[in-house]
Amino acid sequence: MGFLDNLRKALGGQQAGGRSGGGVANTYWIYAQCRYCGEPLKTRVNLMNDPSLDEDGEGWIVRKGLMGSGVNRCFQTVEVTLKFDARKQDVIESEAVGGKLITAEEYEALLHET
Repeated sequence: MGFLDNLRKALGGQQAGGRSGGGVANTYWIYAQCRYCGEPLKTRVNLMNDPSLDEDGEGWIVRKGLMGSGVNRCFQTVEVTLKFDARKQDVIESEAVGGKLITAEEYEALLHET
């Protein structure tokens, strides 16, 4: 395999449910939709660097601010908070302010609506 094939493999292969498939084992994908303009949003969480130990010391917490492209003249931020278990395997709590969390399938459907 060449360099570009390895790069494609490392960047691709997302599965529904947030976990990445093929290549990037420490990645979790967040899909959300802006409450104001309806734009679908997506960002990735690097499970090795992004989470912080929570107050109890029993789990991990990640906070991300997602902002759309501005194509709808909407620059609101969707604030997403995820709490992972101690092994960073499962999301045990989630919250989105300024929007809602959606699935990978809903994200793809919203992209193709326009």
